[in-house]
Amino acid sequence: MRLSSATFLFVTCAALTLSGCDDDDPILTPDAGSDAGTGTDAGTTVSTATVTTSSPSGGETDVYPLEMYLDASGQTPVIAFRKVLTLTFSEPMDPSAAQVALHDRTDTTVPARVLTGTWSEDARTLTVTVPRSEESTRPLEVSTRYAVALDALRDATGLALPSNAALEFTTGERDPELEHACTHTLVNTPEAVTAGRTPFDFPPDTQIGHARYDVTLRAGEAGFGGYTGFISDPENAEHVTLYLNQEVPTKVTNDTAGTDVASVLAPARFICAGITHTVTFTSEPGDQIHLFQFGPVASERIQFVLERE
Repeated sequence: MRLSSATFLFVTCAALTLSGCDDDDPILTPDAGSDAGTGTDAGTTVSTATVTTSSPSGGETDVYPLEMYLDASGQTPVIAFRKVLTLTFSEPMDPSAAQVALHDRTDTTVPARVLTGTWSEDARTLTVTVPRSEESTRPLEVSTRYAVALDALRDATGLALPSNAALEFTTGERDPELEHACTHTLVNTPEAVTAGRTPFDFPPDTQIGHARYDVTLRAGEAGFGGYTGFISDPENAEHVTLYLNQEVPTKVTNDTAGTDVASVLAPARFICAGITHTVTFTSEPGDQIHLFQFGPVASERIQFVLERE
């Protein structure tokens, strides 16, 4: 078993997990609409069902190896790690057959893990949760090629998928800053503020590092929007990141200098439900007042975690 490639310190306790597996025969990923699920196998007719969509997608690289969530099953809720996989098929499947096998193709000494998924009501989408294993603190290893063997699944007529049916993907490296921000979305009580309608409408301060803000925006003709404030460090330039729970057009202005500040709105890798996008910018030193202009968006409320370093 390989050791973890990184160790992270979190502001709260976190439970983690991993796994792997092993098989000498190559496992192929059938493409949606291909004939990989047709034909015969040792004289037995096999299912024509194929995977039409999946998460991660077949052949995807740089897949994040874990997801963070709050596990409330014990007496004290803790942050835990898992990885959720989903596969949607071209036709209804047999809901009584829900086992898949997870194979580690990078370290073939790791034994396969048999996992039982859950079928959707229409028996076309299988959700498989990869938990932590007894040997590791993560569900999946970083920078590792995996294959999820699907040959134990059957379609609604009882025909099994072909022996080479599999979902293959490769994990990437971890992002400690993003994982750290996720801990705040999971355990911090949000600070509720109401955005200013204009820059002169006394925008509330949203400048505390590690804080989670719940912002009520103002209604406008094009949607909801508004302003909040931020004051730069007296002595040092800082790299500032807003970890948003939805895509929000955001403009950053140095109100003291009367200039716009270059910022970047970008999608975030999926690690936790509370973060979908980030806004990043650099603030210059000197106790300078900045304004965040949010919107317009369809939602009246947005949340973000602010990190400054």
